[in-house]
Amino acid sequence: MAKKNRIVSFNKMEPELLNLVRKTFPLGYEEMVKLFNLGVGRSFYAFDLITEECNYLIKVDVDVDFPVIGNDDEATKD
Repeated sequence: MAKKNRIVSFNKMEPELLNLVRKTFPLGYEEMVKLFNLGVGRSFYAFDLITEECNYLIKVDVDVDFPVIGNDDEATKD
């Protein structure tokens, strides 16, 4: 029997799945997050969680879609 594939929002996860994420990633999942580009300005961030029964793609909210402006240390030296 083939594994199921599910896309789940982190904010809407069932408590059992949330506990599995905490158990699988005890130090955090931040390094596992990838950008999925859907084209035409649409994208989302998610990470994989693979179990024996199912492959989960867990969508997370990430606020990194803004430009980083240079170091302000030079401006404060005056």
